Amino acid sequence: MSPVSRGRKAKNKNKKKPAGLDPELRAGFDEALEAFEEVVDSDDVLDVELLTAEILGSFWLPENPDAAAQEVAFPLIGYAAAKQSPAGFGLLRALQALGPVEELRERAGTAADRLAALGMRELRWTGALREVEVTECWQQADVYGDQVFLLFRCERGGRRHGLVVEIERFAGIDEIYLTTQEDEILAELRENDDELLSTERIPLPLARRIVEDAVAVTDSLPAQADDEEYPFTDARAYLLARLRAMPAAEPRPEPKRYGDQVLDEFLATEKDADGEYLRLLAEFGEDVDEADPLRVTPAKFELFLDDAFNEHEIDEEALRRTVLAFARWQGARDGLSQAAVDHLRAEIEEMFAAGEVPA
Repeated sequence: MSPVSRGRKAKNKNKKKPAGLDPELRAGFDEALEAFEEVVDSDDVLDVELLTAEILGSFWLPENPDAAAQEVAFPLIGYAAAKQSPAGFGLLRALQALGPVEELRERAGTAADRLAALGMRELRWTGALREVEVTECWQQADVYGDQVFLLFRCERGGRRHGLVVEIERFAGIDEIYLTTQEDEILAELRENDDELLSTERIPLPLARRIVEDAVAVTDSLPAQADDEEYPFTDARAYLLARLRAMPAAEPRPEPKRYGDQVLDEFLATEKDADGEYLRLLAEFGEDVDEADPLRVTPAKFELFLDDAFNEHEIDEEALRRTVLAFARWQGARDGLSQAAVDHLRAEIEEMFAAGEVPA
């Protein structure tokens, strides 16, 4: 369902808006209200939440929330309130609970309260939609930190469920969904633990920090933010609702700083390494991994080899010797096990064998 067309993004925001709704927007609002008619009497609050998140995802602009609110969300509130129908009232209560920004939630709540004062009956799921509890978070992560799988245990309206968020360090949120099979998922995570993959319960403030940072990465990538099929599009509202229910996020740790002496120490140890490539690798780390510029991971090396040298002439063998040696040397300094270092070096060898380095 696409209640409100994303095509509105391309309209000239400086053009004076007509007094009434344009036909496209009105049709989208009517479709949203029609969808809400089906959940007015629902006893499944998660169905209501998923529908609301889908409606919000159809027009929300993470890079320009003010435009999304002014051009679509606020008119939708007025349109739903004017209908004075159970569906319109339900949509307002849902926006009050799940709106991505505070002003939207407040406006929707004010409009819904006016209807309630006129005698509109509260829906059975209204209270549950406002209250969600996140009780714990389980994390499965690889030893490099490139990929993180988070399982949040939650409760809404007495119904237990899980929220799954899969994250890639340099690409943000890869997958996100609600599930009622959280016990089975946790059991499977534990079964899959090995030398390179571990599962543990983590504090909610840490989990919130991980997710908020992933959201920021996701929203910084235009190709994902503009993709209607991208899973975060329809999940933003219910994810943010659970983040708001958690304790405040942990502060970000202070970034690690490395002086030239670290690189000099490596070059003194690895006589065959190329100093120019090493410094390019260090500069690349500062650009893409501010928290720990010299951290070595498969994903970082893949980005480095794919993108960093597109405009450089490459001595492939010198580059290969340098990154393999640095993976071994810095991996040990990072505290990686020998198995993890061996796996990392094997991944790098595969990148070269696959021709991922520009010629």
